[in-house]
Amino acid sequence: MLSRNKGFTLLEVLIAVAILGLVATGSLRLMIISSRSLLEVEETRELLNEARIIQLEFMTNETKQSSGSEGKFKWDTREDAWSVLDGQWELKYKELKIETENNEIVLYIPNY
Repeated sequence: MLSRNKGFTLLEVLIAVAILGLVATGSLRLMIISSRSLLEVEETRELLNEARIIQLEFMTNETKQSSGSEGKFKWDTREDAWSVLDGQWELKYKELKIETENNEIVLYIPNY
């Protein structure tokens, strides 16, 4: 009688290990990309929060410096105007630019 070995051949094991390696590599790349995205989102959220604080300071405090820095945030303002209705009206505003090493945001604050 012929006996059958119940097991895997070397080729089957090598193919399984190769497939497992590809899946592990793909999973690792996905984790790295997602962690980078999370860091970017956190930095953007922090920039937006700081921008809101600086914007409120400019809207409530007339003596706020037109440029400066706080920690890793730098800001700069410039006054400008936009002509509407063929020059009949002029809308005056301040352009507030807040930046970090990697991001920047520009806010427009109306002048009253």
